[in-house]
Amino acid sequence: MRLPIEKQREVLRLAEDNNLSNRAIGRLAKVSHNTVRTIRDQLKQSGETWENLRELDNKMLVTRLCSETKGAANRKACPLWLDVHEQLRLPDMTLELLWQEFREEEPFGVSYAQFTRLYRNWLSTQKVSMRQVHLPGDKMFVDFCGRTMPITDPLTGTVSFSQVFVAVLGASGYTFATAVASQTTQDWLRCHVRALEFFEGVPKFVVPDNLKAAVLKTTRDQIVLNRAYSELSEHYGITITPARPRKPKDKSLGEIGVQIVQRFVLARLRERTFFSLDELNEQITYWARALNDRVTKTYPKSRMVRFLEIESPALQPLPERAYNYSQWFYHIRVGSNYHVEFNEHHYSVPFHFANQIVDLRVNDEWLDVSFQRQIISTHRVEHSRGVSTLREHLPRNHKHFQDSQPEMLLAWAQSIGSETLFFAKKNLDDRRDFATGLRAVVALRRDVRKGQIEASRLESACAYANSLNILSTERLRSILRNGSDRRPVFKVSTPLIEHSNIRGAKYYSVQGDEPV
Repeated sequence: MRLPIEKQREVLRLAEDNNLSNRAIGRLAKVSHNTVRTIRDQLKQSGETWENLRELDNKMLVTRLCSETKGAANRKACPLWLDVHEQLRLPDMTLELLWQEFREEEPFGVSYAQFTRLYRNWLSTQKVSMRQVHLPGDKMFVDFCGRTMPITDPLTGTVSFSQVFVAVLGASGYTFATAVASQTTQDWLRCHVRALEFFEGVPKFVVPDNLKAAVLKTTRDQIVLNRAYSELSEHYGITITPARPRKPKDKSLGEIGVQIVQRFVLARLRERTFFSLDELNEQITYWARALNDRVTKTYPKSRMVRFLEIESPALQPLPERAYNYSQWFYHIRVGSNYHVEFNEHHYSVPFHFANQIVDLRVNDEWLDVSFQRQIISTHRVEHSRGVSTLREHLPRNHKHFQDSQPEMLLAWAQSIGSETLFFAKKNLDDRRDFATGLRAVVALRRDVRKGQIEASRLESACAYANSLNILSTERLRSILRNGSDRRPVFKVSTPLIEHSNIRGAKYYSVQGDEPV
C-alpha cells in the first residue's frame, strides 16, 4: 500500500468506531473510501485492534497488517552485487567508475541512481561483518585461540598444553595457524615471523588483542607496547594498532578467524594424540590449507583465490633478514670500570658512560648496550666468565697501559712475524729481570709505530738474532744499523775439528749478553 504510514494510523484510529462508514472516514482522513475499506479488511483479517497497534513502531505495524509496499520488478539489467562489493575493496575504486564499466557492457542497464540504491539495499541484507571493508594489504588480525591442544611426552607421558596462534588478512580472509608452547613474548613474536613468511609479504597494520606479550599498558591517552614487539614492528615497517579493551568488534575478523580455526581445524584433531609441536603443526598446516581452499555457499571464491587476486600484490615485500628475537633487560647500571655484567661476563662501554643507567638487548649471538634508545656498544655474547673490552672504549691513559701488557705485546709481535714473536717471548720469559725485558719490547713497538724501524727489517733482524741466541735489544739495533742480517752466509767447506780445547761459536755467542 502506497498510503503514508501516518495516514494509515489515522484511518485505523477512525475505523475503530463502527458507527462511521467508509465514506465518512474517507472524508475525515482525506483518502478514498476504497482505501478505507482495504485497511478495514486488513485489520479484520489480522485479528488486531487499534489499542494493540497504536504502540507499535512503523515497521512492526506494517508487518502486522501485511501492508508492505511491493516495489515494481526491476526489468533492467543489474550487475552481480558481490562482484561490485569485491571491486570496491581495491584502492581508489568508486561506485561511479564501476557503474560506467557496467554500462559499457550493458547499455540499457540500470541508471547510476538505481545502481547505488540497489547496491546499498543489497549491502543491508548481508552480514554485518561484510560492512567492514578492509583494503588489500591493509590489516592483519592476530590472536590466540581460547582452545589449547595437548602434547604428550613420549618418555614420561606428561601432558602439556600448547597455544594455537591465528592470523587473518583483512581483505581476503586468508588464514594462518600455528601452535607454540606458550603465550610468552618470545613465542608471540615467533608466531608473527611465521605468519609474515607464510603470507610472503607485510601488511600496513597489525591488530592484536591486549595480551601482555603485546601491550604493557593502555590508558585513555596512550598505548605502551612491549619493547620487543615495538622492535619487531620497526624491523618489518608495520604499525601496531591494538584493539580497544573489551571491544572485540575492533578485531571481529580475528575473532571469526579464531572461531573458524577451532571448528574446522582443531575440532578434527580432538581425538588425536600428538607427541611434539612439529607433529601437531604438520596437521594444523594441512587442515588450514584445506580451509583456505574451501568455497562456501555465501562466497563463491576461496580464501586462497582472493588472496592471490587482490591481497598478495598489495603486500609489502619481506626484509632480507628475518627478525631475531631479543630479550631486553632494563635499568642496568654501568660500573665505574665502564663495564656491564650479564650472566657473569663483563662487557665494556665507552668510558664516558661509566655509572650511567643503560638497557641491554640480548639475542643468541649479540649483546647491545643502549643508552636513551641509542646503541653505544655491541659485543658477541660469551657463555663463560670473563671480560670483553673493546680498545675504542678505553680512555687514553688506559690504552697506553693496555698496550704495555704482555698479551698485547705478544699479539703485536705476532702481527709482525714469527721471528719477532719468538724474540719477544724470549725477552719476556728468559730475562732475569722481567721489567727490563718488558721495557725492551715496548721500546721496539714504539719505534715501529713511529716509523723508525720497518716491520720487514725487524722480522729479518730478529731472525738473525734468534739464530745467534741474542736477547739484547741494543745488539738487535746494531744488527739493524749494520745490516748484519743482509750479509751473505759463507758455508765452511771443510768439516769443523772437534777438540776439547776448542770452545767454539756457542761459547762466544753468550758472552756480553747483559741486560739493557
